[in-house]
Amino acid sequence: MHSSSKELALRYCELMDRLPRLIDYPSLIRQVKLSSTEAYILQHLQSNGSQRGTDLVKLTGLTTSAITQICDKLEKEQLIVRKRSDQDRRYVHVCMTDKGTLLLEHISEMRSERIVETIEGLTDADAEQMLDTLEQLSDLIRLQRKRT
Repeated sequence: MHSSSKELALRYCELMDRLPRLIDYPSLIRQVKLSSTEAYILQHLQSNGSQRGTDLVKLTGLTTSAITQICDKLEKEQLIVRKRSDQDRRYVHVCMTDKGTLLLEHISEMRSERIVETIEGLTDADAEQMLDTLEQLSDLIRLQRKRT
């Protein structure tokens, strides 16, 4: 076993930082002609539903004009729609379209294929053990977050 929890945490964080690069997620989103920020915004919309433009500014740390340009492109590609708020016309709500959802599903399928290609060298037992361990870790993280 490892000498300290801190060492374990550092190794975990390093691995979790490296995994997306190992799968080469950026090249997957480039294949569908998105930037990483555009993909991040779409994923956020998919996970959290409709968002105000100002929420996307806060989320990304980008300027309002930069978010406007990104939303212009995503809307032109029919991946999002923008709607003015009924309560306050100054607010614009950004919503994912079905086409946007399908695109994210396609990216997820491509990522899954990469993962399958990567772990094909494992035995079935090793692959099951790895998945079980990841599920346990996910459950532990969720439990810890509920406590805080």
